[in-house]
Amino acid sequence: MSSVKEYKCLNCKAGLEFYPPTQNWKCNYCFSEFTKEELDAAFHQDQSQEESLKEDTPELDSYKCTSCGVELIADGTTSATFCLYCKSPTIIKSRFSGKFKPKALIPFKLTQEQAKDIYKNWIGNRRFAPNEFKGKREIDKITGIYAPFWLFDCKTEGFIEGEGTRVTAWEDGEYRYTKTKYYRVVRSGNAEYHKVPVDASKKLDDKYMHLIEPYNYKDLKEFSMQYMSGFMAEKYDVESEEAKGILKERVEEYFEERLKGTVNEYDSYSVRSNEMRISNSKEDYSMLPIYLLINKYKGKDHVFIINGQTGKVVGDTPISRSKQLAFAGVIFAIVWVLAVFGGALFV
Repeated sequence: MSSVKEYKCLNCKAGLEFYPPTQNWKCNYCFSEFTKEELDAAFHQDQSQEESLKEDTPELDSYKCTSCGVELIADGTTSATFCLYCKSPTIIKSRFSGKFKPKALIPFKLTQEQAKDIYKNWIGNRRFAPNEFKGKREIDKITGIYAPFWLFDCKTEGFIEGEGTRVTAWEDGEYRYTKTKYYRVVRSGNAEYHKVPVDASKKLDDKYMHLIEPYNYKDLKEFSMQYMSGFMAEKYDVESEEAKGILKERVEEYFEERLKGTVNEYDSYSVRSNEMRISNSKEDYSMLPIYLLINKYKGKDHVFIINGQTGKVVGDTPISRSKQLAFAGVIFAIVWVLAVFGGALFV
C-alpha cells in the first residue's frame, strides 16, 4: 500500500487545497485560510520520518483515502489526485520520495474557474469546433496538474560559418545594374544557460509543453507536498540522461540564433555549417503548473493546455464537417440571392 497524505483544516478538519489567488491553503468547508508557515508548524514531523522519505520504497498502484477509507487505484505515474467518493485531495507520498522527490516547483497562479473562462473564450472563437467541445460538461473536465520537468543549467561554446551578401543597385540610362558581393562570415562565442526546461513526461507531446513556455522562474519555490493539495500531479518517466538529448537540440538552436543575431552588417546571411559543444550540464527535477483538457473526437485526442502561472494557451481542435457545410450553404445562399435579386433592388 502506498503511503498517502492529506492536509486537513486546523479548525474543522476538512481537506485543505492550495488557493492560487492568495498563495495560501483554503478550506472549502469553513472557508478558513492558512499560510505555509502555519501548516509547517501544525504538520511538523520529526527528522527521522523526513529522512525515511529519501529512501526508495516499493510502490503499488492502490492507495487508501485517509478521509473515507476507500481503497482506490491510481495510474503508475500519478502522484497527487482526488478521492472519487469524498473528493478529498490526496497525495501519494511514496511517489515524491527518493529520486522522485522534486527539488522545486512553481505554484499555480490561476484558479480552475479562471482556466475554464480562458478555455470558453478560446473555444468560442473556433466557429467550426464541434458543439460537444463547448458544453459545460466538457469545460468542467479541465484539470490543474503539476507536470514534471527537468530544469537544466549548462555552458555552451561553438561557432557558425556562413555566407553574407551585400547588394548594390544603380541605374544608367535605360539600364539597371545590380552588383552582389559575397563574404565568408564566421561567428564564435560561449554562453551559459539557466533553467532550460525539458518535459519529463511521455504522456503529453513535447511540442505542446514547449509552446506554453516561458515560465517566470522568480516564482520557483522549494518543493513541498503542501502545494500539491487540490491539484493532480505526475512523476517523471523520462530519465535525465534521455532529456539531455532534447536539451542539446534546444540549446544549440538558442545559441545559433544568438550568434546569427550578431551578423547585422549584411543584406542577407545564411549559415553553411556550425559546431556546438555543451558542458557542465546539471539538472533539477521540478514541477510546473498546467491546466489540461483532452477532448476526444472521432477516435482522436485533441489537447488544450494553459500555463498555470502565466495563462498562455496552446491547443488544437477538430473541424466539424457538418458545421463547415452548413456555413458554406449559408454563404452560397446569400451570394445566390444577391446575384439573382441584387440587380432588381437597384433598378
